[in-house]
Amino acid sequence: MLNKTFLKIISVCSFIVGAILGIFALIPLFTQTIFLIQMLICAPFIIIYLRKLDIIKTLEMDKCLIMGAIIGCISFLGLSVIFFPFASLVNIIFKAQSFLWVKVLMVNFGFVLPMILFISLLSALLNMFSAFLTMSVLQYISKK
Repeated sequence: MLNKTFLKIISVCSFIVGAILGIFALIPLFTQTIFLIQMLICAPFIIIYLRKLDIIKTLEMDKCLIMGAIIGCISFLGLSVIFFPFASLVNIIFKAQSFLWVKVLMVNFGFVLPMILFISLLSALLNMFSAFLTMSVLQYISKK
């Protein structure tokens, strides 16, 4: 299975990537694109990055699926920690209509936390699939 230090490395990397994506998601033009990127591309990016650093040495499918799920879940939580508070502040200060939906969500705070948890689980599932595809491609390339 995965050891604790490897899980910490994956968690920290995915939270940092999620936080960076949360900062870029504050630009109204890129918000939907950033959410889509987070849902699909975080796991391949981190897996390839850790592979380049030689932290991931072997390519095993079960570890890959677990890593994809962890990366997807934690990266969305990192995005949420940055995006939702700052988007509501932007809406309050500048009256930005593009973040009106965030204000509506923040008013119903009892709805926000279950929604964030549900979307983080959905992100874990989608990133698990993209991690599976990434590892399949990496195994195919390494065999050549």
